[in-house]
Amino acid sequence: MFIVQSLARAVFAGLLVLLGVGLGASAWAQHFDVELRTDKGPVAGSRISTDFYGDLGLAGQLPIDGLSGYRLFPAYFGDFPGGKYATANPGFQAFTGWFAVGEQIHFRALGRLQYWSPTTGKWGAAPAGVKITLFGGIPPEVVLGYSTNPSLWADQYAYYSAGTRFDSQGINGPLTALIDETKTGGTFHSHLDWKISASSGTPPVGAYMVTLELWSPVLAAGQPKYLASQPFHVIFESGINTQQMQQAFAARINPPCAAETLSWAVGEASCSAAANEAAAGATLTLDDNTAPATGSARFSCSSGRWGAPSQASCSLPPPPVCPAQTLSWTVEGQSCSATAPATESGQSQVLADNVAPALGEASFSCVAGQWSAPSRSRCAVPPPPPPPACGAQQLGWSVGGVSCSGSASAANSGQSVQIEDRQAPATGAARFECRSGQWSAPAAASCAMPPPAACSAQSMSWSVDGQACSAAAAAAASGTEQQLFDQTGPSVGDASFSCQDGRWSAPQRARCAPQVLAACAAQAVTWSEAGASCSGSLVAAASGASQTAVDSAAPTMGQASYSCSDGRWNAAATAPRCSAALPLACPSLALSWDVGGLVCSATVPETATGGSTVAVDQQEPLTGSARFACKQGQWSGASEASCQVPPPKPCGAQALSWVQAGERCEAVAPASPAGSLLQLQDSLVPNTGSASFRCTEGRWSEAAEALCQPPPGKALLPARAPTSPWTPSVQLPWERPRR
Repeated sequence: MFIVQSLARAVFAGLLVLLGVGLGASAWAQHFDVELRTDKGPVAGSRISTDFYGDLGLAGQLPIDGLSGYRLFPAYFGDFPGGKYATANPGFQAFTGWFAVGEQIHFRALGRLQYWSPTTGKWGAAPAGVKITLFGGIPPEVVLGYSTNPSLWADQYAYYSAGTRFDSQGINGPLTALIDETKTGGTFHSHLDWKISASSGTPPVGAYMVTLELWSPVLAAGQPKYLASQPFHVIFESGINTQQMQQAFAARINPPCAAETLSWAVGEASCSAAANEAAAGATLTLDDNTAPATGSARFSCSSGRWGAPSQASCSLPPPPVCPAQTLSWTVEGQSCSATAPATESGQSQVLADNVAPALGEASFSCVAGQWSAPSRSRCAVPPPPPPPACGAQQLGWSVGGVSCSGSASAANSGQSVQIEDRQAPATGAARFECRSGQWSAPAAASCAMPPPAACSAQSMSWSVDGQACSAAAAAAASGTEQQLFDQTGPSVGDASFSCQDGRWSAPQRARCAPQVLAACAAQAVTWSEAGASCSGSLVAAASGASQTAVDSAAPTMGQASYSCSDGRWNAAATAPRCSAALPLACPSLALSWDVGGLVCSATVPETATGGSTVAVDQQEPLTGSARFACKQGQWSGASEASCQVPPPKPCGAQALSWVQAGERCEAVAPASPAGSLLQLQDSLVPNTGSASFRCTEGRWSEAAEALCQPPPGKALLPARAPTSPWTPSVQLPWERPRR
């Protein structure tokens, strides 16, 4: 142990000397970085690792924090043009091969700002108002937004540009920010600005510590490509000398144990005592002299933590004994008592009072020299003794000359027992009652010879001419016979077996021969489902074939599947279907209806039962409509019926013409109601004239009172009969072109 401790001290001293050499150099001449690597290279699942790189020569030799187990990086303010309260170290750097091109690296701030005081030589929370700021990269979208719309992005820009701020309460501002993006070969080298400030103006001299971890937002298959690095600490020197910086590091590497109250337990006894602050490696012996439990234990300080207790003792003084004493208890007005012997604390006594008139018992516990209240207590005046019981006895009974017997167990007076006789030849049961030590006569008695035993289900076999067959017999009552069939090759056959008092007889009328699969003959079959019965036909088919019988005739319809097996039709495993046939439809038919003596008629289309249709009569002289419903294939009487004489038809607008003495005139008649008489004028050259027309049932009559004159100087042709106004589609030789 001494050799190991000496070696540890030597290594620790060497690290501090190495730190001292670096910290003793000129601040402005120093350059060092947190070097980033990945444990598997630039592939998914690699973890980012960190080490020292730079002038101090601490690569691979960074000390480890005794409390957190994280690496400790040195740094100091005053090596940056910003003044004695700023620095650009440590920077961040990655060399070729550890990352891919174009991958962003970010830092994440953790914990609170810690402070080492040169006055006390101890680490603790940083003074109020002191903060260290790390200025990371501002997100590109914020920079772009601020450059194009400053008023909209002002708050976001101010948030990131103020940097990540560590103080005694935690982290303010961005918890994470960009360090850099990798270049060719996956390399990058970036120095961010660090700054220390205080609300009072000047930060107290001492050492300050922040905690970071490094990570990358790059994704692979939707997951982070790299695992974040282990957190690490950066200890900044601020106004202290080299020796004090070494002391600050030493207080983190081998921190003392804080004063606190430590506890230990031995068995069920617990002790505790206050331990003063102690240096790493120190061992203290603590004593607890305060009741109820007293003892001592040794504790060792290691890496700022108190170890487990050793050489521990802790015990309670023995509790006082409860004296011998007469104790009493009461239950429902009845009092009992008994004498308890002297008893150690924690033990219990069950006391019994066996002296009349009241009898009972109760449990008492001794607790620290005092008897507890009674528990599980009983106290009562016992009832008078019960009538004598009946002893165990063999009892018999007879029913119809058949005798049975059985054993009755002991019973109290008034109790009844049911006795069964299950031993052949006769079996039965009877009830007996115990009456003041005597068994009564049997009641509800039965006794009879048992019926012949039934035969159990069993596999039976038989042979005929060297051919062996077998089949399973179902359980059967004595005296019944079953015919068994073996339909499974290579041999098939049948035989009958009789059940005789629990035993199957030898095979009777046995047949067994090599299997010849017979075809199935045509057959009528029936099946049912949910109370509906269907029937169908199967055509002849070879063994192994399957058919589906279909019943499509009312009043039921359905189908069932069958398979042919060696000349027998067997129902298939598929459940058959059978249900009531759908109701009949009403046929297409000419139907008529009467409304006030007026009769209309029309043809209705075929309609399913339950449906309805409207018949419409559009043929003159009468028109109308009616609704007819289809019920079970029959058309119902008309409803919503109408039938009437239609009003006279109006005449539509139409070009009408008339001819007089070979001269043709024309004009347009407007739409007019029936009975209208119109006088039409043709005032367009070359011919002019007039004529009268009447509207009758939608048609314009022939021209009347017609007059049509040619232009002056043209001879008139002989007069001829007027031309019908609705037949001028053919131009006659003597007519002029129609307009």
